[in-house]
Amino acid sequence: MMGREPTESTKAPSRGFLITAVLLAAAVRIYWARTHGLAIEQEGVEYARIAQNLLAGRGYVGIFNNGTQLNFPPLYPILIAAVSLVVGKAELAARAINVALGALLVVPIFRIADRVHGRRVAVTAAVLTILHPVLIAGSASTYVEGPYLTLLMTALLWVLRWTADRRLRAAVLAGLFLGLAYLVRPEAFLFAGGFAGVALLAALRGPERRPYVLGALGLAGTFALLALPNVVFLTVHTGRLRIEAKGTLAYEWGRRMNQGMSYTEAANGIGPDLSDQGVFMRPNADVIRGANYTTGEYARFVLRAARRNLRPIIQELTGGAILGSPWLFALVVLGLFRSPWDRARVVREGVLLGTGTLLVLVLLTVQALWFRYFFSLLGVLLIWGARGATELAAWVQQTLEGLSLRRSPAAISGSAVAAGAIVLLLGWSARALPSEPQYAESLNWERARAGRWLAGQEPKPVWVMDQGLQVAYYAGANLMFLPYADSALALRYVAKRRPDYIVLLGRARAGLPYTTGWFDRGIPDPRARLVYDEGRAPAEEVKIYRWVDSLPPAPPRPSTGDTEAPGSPPS
Repeated sequence: MMGREPTESTKAPSRGFLITAVLLAAAVRIYWARTHGLAIEQEGVEYARIAQNLLAGRGYVGIFNNGTQLNFPPLYPILIAAVSLVVGKAELAARAINVALGALLVVPIFRIADRVHGRRVAVTAAVLTILHPVLIAGSASTYVEGPYLTLLMTALLWVLRWTADRRLRAAVLAGLFLGLAYLVRPEAFLFAGGFAGVALLAALRGPERRPYVLGALGLAGTFALLALPNVVFLTVHTGRLRIEAKGTLAYEWGRRMNQGMSYTEAANGIGPDLSDQGVFMRPNADVIRGANYTTGEYARFVLRAARRNLRPIIQELTGGAILGSPWLFALVVLGLFRSPWDRARVVREGVLLGTGTLLVLVLLTVQALWFRYFFSLLGVLLIWGARGATELAAWVQQTLEGLSLRRSPAAISGSAVAAGAIVLLLGWSARALPSEPQYAESLNWERARAGRWLAGQEPKPVWVMDQGLQVAYYAGANLMFLPYADSALALRYVAKRRPDYIVLLGRARAGLPYTTGWFDRGIPDPRARLVYDEGRAPAEEVKIYRWVDSLPPAPPRPSTGDTEAPGSPPS
């Protein structure tokens, strides 16, 4: 696994350049957060509320307040809780963490590119990392993919260092950062197992076995040490040894979708007896404990997802405008295949190719292929794209010199063509980015305003029923999802659950079978009284109904077998 580094990589990295690059990346991301971070994103709500509940002593509980949250790993909400003690607000803490780690992504990208392809490629990769619109928007958001990418690429850097010198310290640090990445997104355990497994295979084939075995044990052992508390946590709350719980929850809503349900019905559906059946309508522990499937059934389930996802993944990578393709894809192909590979490059590129392959395999298995899941691939793609830009510059220069143009004008022309390709890539992505719904969630200022209005009402809202999470978050309330059902059944469900308020969102009015009618003509029940109707085009209109119920309090909710925070919804 050992190979010589490119000649340019033997130079000490430019500390001044990296400091400048990180500061510039931070400035761009802070600007984006200030101008576009008008509301916390949907998934950010859950992370931020977990952090708030941890600080309040309510346990690892999210905005649904229906038992311990098992879907989201603990590192990000713990970081939010810690930083919010300094900055005062969980949302601001989440954005600060993402901006900081998003800016620091420049460091591992630069160093990996420098080690694999040389200094010129490293500088180009750093520029792409600073300016790529997806990385800017993702790093200024409250999604967890940004921190995950920085931790994963840092781990990858230490893996590359270990392949070069086989020092135990590098393997241990690779395991450390993979362990931290696992505590952010659980699929990082695949990379720990993959890298350790390759090292052991190398030990079987090579004459010097000791460094490879020690490296594999150092990486795997450090990873296991960091992962163990979360594994114990999941095992205790589900009654079965688990490395992660997200896969089982995804299996349940995917199984329902395979039965012909839409994603919303699979997540938010109820039964004719008003029972909670959708995956997000029930406590995580209940869903996981009730999931019974064999290894063969799960394998067939994953293969079905892979067949469904393969074409969209190929289309996104080769022509997805938000990523910057087809221009990014063209540069990646140039970077990989224009120049020949020697044995040393095979080793270095093999680490990158292995990482990219695992990232694509993860994408193949997901049940809902959101664009932000491609975020992690950008780290590897931009390194290859930077190599492609330098190859393009070299090709133009060599071609012009072959046509008898002097070296200096030819070099300037080559650099200009490469710069133009990069500008085209970035501009293509910037033009397409506003069309991505998940990155537009931070612009939902109308929902933030409605939530803050609710927070000032007396009595204060405890339970809000909504299709989204943002209004309930700003109201400081717990959330119940509006159910997927017809209007009559949904009204019976509302009467059973008795929320304090019902929120209807203009941009989501077609999200459920009845919400268009409720939004346009009102909720057909005298207990629902309109108390808030704000927003007109182009802003989103938000309507809030107060649910006034004179019935006596409902009996306590039956135990789910899991710990619940105070204020659990009536049943």
